[in-house]
Amino acid sequence: MVTFITWGSEMSVGSELLDGHHRMIIDCLNQLHPLLDGNGNEAQLAKVLTQLEEFVLLHFSEEEQAMRHAGYPDWRAHKDQHDRMYDVVFNLKADAEHGRALDARHLFDLVYNWLLDHILGTDKQYQPFLAAPHPEADDSWHRSNGRPY
Repeated sequence: MVTFITWGSEMSVGSELLDGHHRMIIDCLNQLHPLLDGNGNEAQLAKVLTQLEEFVLLHFSEEEQAMRHAGYPDWRAHKDQHDRMYDVVFNLKADAEHGRALDARHLFDLVYNWLLDHILGTDKQYQPFLAAPHPEADDSWHRSNGRPY
């Protein structure tokens, strides 16, 4: 049996907003937990997929904006990872909408593994840029917001 995903301080990227988004995505994944043993139905799975799509779309957009404003030099490669993951979620949701059977375990494992690797690996790379202004940063954004996120 898969355990619930729990947020830990090691996942923090130093931004209340972005950390909050990560928590929302984790909460969404945790909604899949009761469905993993086949105790749910397609409607429940489709609902979780819809929420997941909305959350990742919001989060990816906000995170990409934060990286650009903070002067993070690899934001385009990071965005490419987001685009690929969004395509996966979008296609799974489209499958559900067209009546194709979905496997909650597959969805959970796929997003869980990607999310942990992404937060603990890729996202951590931009953390220093969010913490302090860099020469590449958008100065007007820093002045108006104090510091990025």
